[in-house]
Amino acid sequence: MENSSFIGLINNLAFLLGMGIVYDSLGLHKLKSRYVKDAITGILIGFLAFAVMLTPWELMPGVFFDARWVLISLCGLFFGVIPTAIAVVMAVSLRLYQGGAGIYVGSAVIILPAITGLLWRHFSDKYHKPLNWFSLYALGFLIQVIVLSLMLFMPEHLRFKIISAIAPTILIFYPIGTMLLGLILRRQEDRRQAENELYESRQTLNRERGMLRGLIDALPDHITIKDKTGRYLGCNKAFQDYASLQEQSIIGKTDQELSLQYPVFQSINETINASPSPKESYETWVTNSKNEAMLLETLKTHFHDMDGNTQGLVSISRDITEKRKAEEHILTLSQAIEQSPVSVVITATNGDIEYVNSSFETITGYSKDEVIGQNSRILKSGKTPHSRFNELWEQLNAGNAWRGEFQNQRKNGEIFWEEAHIAPVIDSSNNIKHFLAVKQDITQQKAQEEKILHQAHFDSLTDLPNRFLAMNRLDSMLLEAERTKKQVAVLFLDMDDFKKVNDTLGHDTGDKILVEAANRLKDCIRISDTVGRLGGDEFIVLLKDLDDPSQALPIALKLLEKFRSSLSVDGREILLTMSIGIAVYPNDGTTPAELLRNADAAMYHSKAEGRNNCHYFTQEMNLGAERRLLLEDKLHGALARKELYVLFQPVIDLNTQQIIGAEALLRWNSLELGSVPPSEFIPIAEHTGLIVEIGQFVLSEALEQTQKWIESLLPSFHIAVNLSPRQFRDPCLVDAIRDKMVKYGISGSNFELEITEGVLMAQHSDVDLAIAQLNDLGVSISMDDFGTGYSSLSYLRSYPFDTLKIDRSFISDISVDPADLELVNATIDMAHGLGLKVIAEGVETKEQMELLQNKNCEYAQGFYFSKPISADLLETKLEQQREANLCQ
Repeated sequence: MENSSFIGLINNLAFLLGMGIVYDSLGLHKLKSRYVKDAITGILIGFLAFAVMLTPWELMPGVFFDARWVLISLCGLFFGVIPTAIAVVMAVSLRLYQGGAGIYVGSAVIILPAITGLLWRHFSDKYHKPLNWFSLYALGFLIQVIVLSLMLFMPEHLRFKIISAIAPTILIFYPIGTMLLGLILRRQEDRRQAENELYESRQTLNRERGMLRGLIDALPDHITIKDKTGRYLGCNKAFQDYASLQEQSIIGKTDQELSLQYPVFQSINETINASPSPKESYETWVTNSKNEAMLLETLKTHFHDMDGNTQGLVSISRDITEKRKAEEHILTLSQAIEQSPVSVVITATNGDIEYVNSSFETITGYSKDEVIGQNSRILKSGKTPHSRFNELWEQLNAGNAWRGEFQNQRKNGEIFWEEAHIAPVIDSSNNIKHFLAVKQDITQQKAQEEKILHQAHFDSLTDLPNRFLAMNRLDSMLLEAERTKKQVAVLFLDMDDFKKVNDTLGHDTGDKILVEAANRLKDCIRISDTVGRLGGDEFIVLLKDLDDPSQALPIALKLLEKFRSSLSVDGREILLTMSIGIAVYPNDGTTPAELLRNADAAMYHSKAEGRNNCHYFTQEMNLGAERRLLLEDKLHGALARKELYVLFQPVIDLNTQQIIGAEALLRWNSLELGSVPPSEFIPIAEHTGLIVEIGQFVLSEALEQTQKWIESLLPSFHIAVNLSPRQFRDPCLVDAIRDKMVKYGISGSNFELEITEGVLMAQHSDVDLAIAQLNDLGVSISMDDFGTGYSSLSYLRSYPFDTLKIDRSFISDISVDPADLELVNATIDMAHGLGLKVIAEGVETKEQMELLQNKNCEYAQGFYFSKPISADLLETKLEQQREANLCQ
């Protein structure tokens, strides 16, 4: 029986060893899923248990023995819970199936050894006890004791027979077999563990190699490895792209074989191979496969074998073409900023200065060394409002740019204006890192703006507020007066006869008179009041905070008194008086325009009342002002509406009582206003400049009619046309007259131009030139209204006059006033002495005519002979005169 037990053990050990071989051959330890591996292992051990249990030795009828408990216990020890549980279930199932007297004990000798093996495994791992021969023998002996103990549960008549039969074998040989089998399994386990570790190491190595390769290929730098002969051992993807070759086409070849700029690379490699330095770096321009120039920054270093011998070169090249371009771009920008005419400042977020350019030094007077590290407050002058700085920081802290103006202070203390554009410099994380300020010195621009603003609001000649500023101030005064319940007076001032001064003494003298007048006006008013120049010789005085209109009168009288003393200009004493009109808010108007208009009306009333006085505005005066405005409005367009026409007043030869010519006189018959006297509308036409256009109309009408009369009635007919001062300032005057003379075929002997004495005495170069050119055309020149001007009679010799016309104011009283008669007589004698013909104007009686005949006056015109008549009536008179002459 002992021999059978031993043989059974040997058979079982063979099965177990076979299990180990099968386990290794299947490579279950290589499976990644632990649960799959454990399940398959458990099934294999279960089948092995089947094999062991199906080859037992029979101890006695119905009692079989095998080495199942050795197998199951070692399974628990070496393979763990899951494989052991599967194997136990399979083995127990088979034993139950076999039946017999030892069915339950047979099942127990499977379960308890399995549990014992698992517990032994647990405590060995927990207490780090190695599975050596002693540990395995102890486990085997313990298992055999458990099995013998379970035999006590066999039927009573069998238990001791079984124990005595198997005890020696299982207590001596089974522990040894368990130990040997355990050592074999441990060795296999160690080998499998080593294989697993090797496998994992290889996997890790391959993974890390792949990661390294992926990392190297992901780098934009060109990485290559060459041996000492210059042949490539490897390269990354970037180099492959540069060479337009796959790695297998590169490895083993040289730069020359690959046509990769061999001379350049070969020279560099030879230099580095000969260098004792382990690393060399350089920059070189190369051309890629697309024939594009690239600047490479390359680092080359030796690599060595385990013995330290140099095996070749490792090269890392970086394309720095864009970097170099960016550096050059930054350098260009830096130079541009440094040479910029505007000031550039970079500060930290707290305002500390980090950079300034050269223009900053020039503008502020501070050097870079003086301001770097200083706060930008170093430039503050204290003249910029705090609200502007608050607005600035509010915008900057919100990440927005700000633009505005500062009054800063230079190093020498001088205040200057700067226009600044300040913006935050934001990093990729949207954090403000710096502030950039671009500033321009606008001091001169500000001064120019102030000058322009001053010119826009102040008169350039007198430096008084102009119309615009004066009206603005008046508007402000009225708003204040409305609030304080005070009154405001507007004084409209106009210099009497200033136009004659301009005409006789010239505009330069007139301008000096205006300046002196402005100074006198300023001396007469309070600081709170305003004196301004409206234009020409018109001034305005604004008096505020009045309680009663009568308070304006003392000021007006003071102004009049101031101008009753003569003005000293260019060594001359000139007496010019003022006419003043007064309008008071709110009685005379509630708006600036209304008050000015009413004060103007009052001023015209002062002139009408003899000048050199002042008057308050009344509603009656307003009618006269409205009349002037209405006339001016209607005069525009009067020509287009054919409301203007020309009458002719015959000029009589006093010796023959024959009509020898006529004077063309303008008349206006308005469709709305009726007949308007020339004394009303001609000054308006002169003032507005309409007289130039109207004068051309009179010339055309007069010359056209003269052409008809010369051709059909009186070849010697002489037409006279008046020219106003404003017409002489027209540069086209002479050309227009020449063109009309040519157009109508009028010679100079039939054409006379009448010029007032005031125009002649102005001594303007344009007047002198025009008279000279008209004389060259053969046109006769007549001095009109002689005796009403201020100039010396000696000026008559300076111009080519043909005729002198005595003003009607001297003719009207010659029959009753001997003095006037003597004055007229002297004028006629003087004119004849100068070789001039004389025409007397305004002859209204026979007695006047006879007196003029007696004084040898050649010609006359006036109502005694004929009032101004139409061209048709004059033509009738000429026809009658011709017929009368034919009958004689």
